[in-house]
Amino acid sequence: MVLAILATLLGLAYPSWQRFRAHQSLRYGAAQVATDLREAQERAKAERRCYRVTFTGGSSLYTVERVGGGFLHRAELPRGVAVSGGAVVIFRAFGRPGGPCDGSGPGIGYTVQLVNSAGTAEVTVSPGGGIEYTAP
Repeated sequence: MVLAILATLLGLAYPSWQRFRAHQSLRYGAAQVATDLREAQERAKAERRCYRVTFTGGSSLYTVERVGGGFLHRAELPRGVAVSGGAVVIFRAFGRPGGPCDGSGPGIGYTVQLVNSAGTAEVTVSPGGGIEYTAP
């Protein structure tokens, strides 16, 4: 009798545990992307070089690299989390987002969307260079 009650309780708790894990993975993925974008921005400022972060839609892999070579970091999102659409985020010298690497033109903003079974999270880079994320 005790085993039957225990099996029933575990059966009811398992879906809630799976939802919790999916939410945590999505939050962690959004924080990870925001951190890597900040790293690229700081490297661009420190080195006075252009950095690019490339996301491939439907993939959990992305790269952070210095334009022209010399630095390449490959990253992977948590299991089950993927980028919903491709994006290329560029930080020019001095850390301004967007536009060509020669520094001409105004800064532009970016949005990177992450998805999994828990929903959608967004990481935004404002034209002024602020980086924020929202997750369910």
